[in-house]
Amino acid sequence: MSKILRIIALAIVAPLVTLAQQDPQFSQYMMNPYFWNPSYSALNNQYVLGLHHRSQWLGYAPTNSSDNIQAPSTQVVTLSAPLRKINSGLGLSLLNDNIGPIRNFNASVSYSYGYKIGEGVVAAGLALGLQSMYINTDLWRPENADDITLQKSAGIQNRTMPNLKFGIGYSNDKLYIGISTNNTFSPTYTFSQSNISSKLERHYYLQSNYKIILSERVVLQPSLFAKTVTNQTSLELSNLVLVDHFWLGLAYRTSDAGTFLAGINILPDKSLKIGYNLDLSVINKTAKALTSHEIFLSYNLASFLDNRKPIVRTPRFRY
Repeated sequence: MSKILRIIALAIVAPLVTLAQQDPQFSQYMMNPYFWNPSYSALNNQYVLGLHHRSQWLGYAPTNSSDNIQAPSTQVVTLSAPLRKINSGLGLSLLNDNIGPIRNFNASVSYSYGYKIGEGVVAAGLALGLQSMYINTDLWRPENADDITLQKSAGIQNRTMPNLKFGIGYSNDKLYIGISTNNTFSPTYTFSQSNISSKLERHYYLQSNYKIILSERVVLQPSLFAKTVTNQTSLELSNLVLVDHFWLGLAYRTSDAGTFLAGINILPDKSLKIGYNLDLSVINKTAKALTSHEIFLSYNLASFLDNRKPIVRTPRFRY
């Protein structure tokens, strides 16, 4: 196997050494649970537009500098909206994931339904989409130039398959917990021109966060994110300190990296959020660049979509 092919394989599996992970990862997972669990659109009573950008192993350089291969990067756009009158939610997700000569693009829509239980809501959601995989075989650098498989490959090849995501969740004023699965039917991409097949393994997720109110201004929010693929599990643990319009936090992803997180609510109503995180690799540092960077932005669209007049309360009359 050539050095560039080894790097491609490493880019797929290195985010969690013990986890054969194919889905992209984000250290600010707690900021947008909808991306992993479609049920969240019925649990969150807000119209939220979310944007993620992750640059992994910043400064990575390919073995062959003329290949112009960039470090792995991922972009995600999500939109989730509650349908209050029917206890439901709708959502949209767009994903662009670049790993060397491999690019994945996914577009999906979702529906979820919620049912009130006590002080909280339990919901189930389903997301159906199409996922395309692109391979630029011109960027392969085999050690054996006579490899028959590679001789049959030329240029950019792509295949598109349907994909399904399913999730259930529970939420109240302080707690969120959800479980979900992606690549539910494990679609297989077969590139007939080069006799190459790639199977998307089923991924399982467990995500939870809890708000500990210390005062009117200070809140702690510990979070847990567990990922399971082919009977192997890895954990992400984090803790945020939220003070007024700001937050700071630390996180750790097992067998991968430690993370520093920071963010700010720009507007007085906290409708616009901007977050940043820096990942510092703690293992396999000789095989990848040391740092990864991530930017997250979300905006609550309620001021545009909700035209109800606010209730004005007086000392004499309460409605």
